[in-house]
Amino acid sequence: MHFTKCNNVKCNHIFLIDPEEKPGELGFLCPECSYKTTTSHVVQCSSCHTVLNFVRASVHEEKVVFTIDKCSHCYGTIEDEWEIEPIYHSDSYI
Repeated sequence: MHFTKCNNVKCNHIFLIDPEEKPGELGFLCPECSYKTTTSHVVQCSSCHTVLNFVRASVHEEKVVFTIDKCSHCYGTIEDEWEIEPIYHSDSYI
């Protein structure tokens, strides 16, 4: 077993993983943050792949990953983290 840090910048818990385990699209997430992906939308930096936030979603809403170009953890600024492009669907607006 190996220790790793949660990829959610607001969490940063250290937890055990199997050495054979590979990171998913969101990197390594602790069990608590991993569960949040089933109930919330995810905001992730497309440059450094850091998970920046979870946005609560309704039970029947499809959970999506919102990406931003850069964040304050790579070469962006905190203002860049607020620039999320809206997604239009025929029956909803996010």
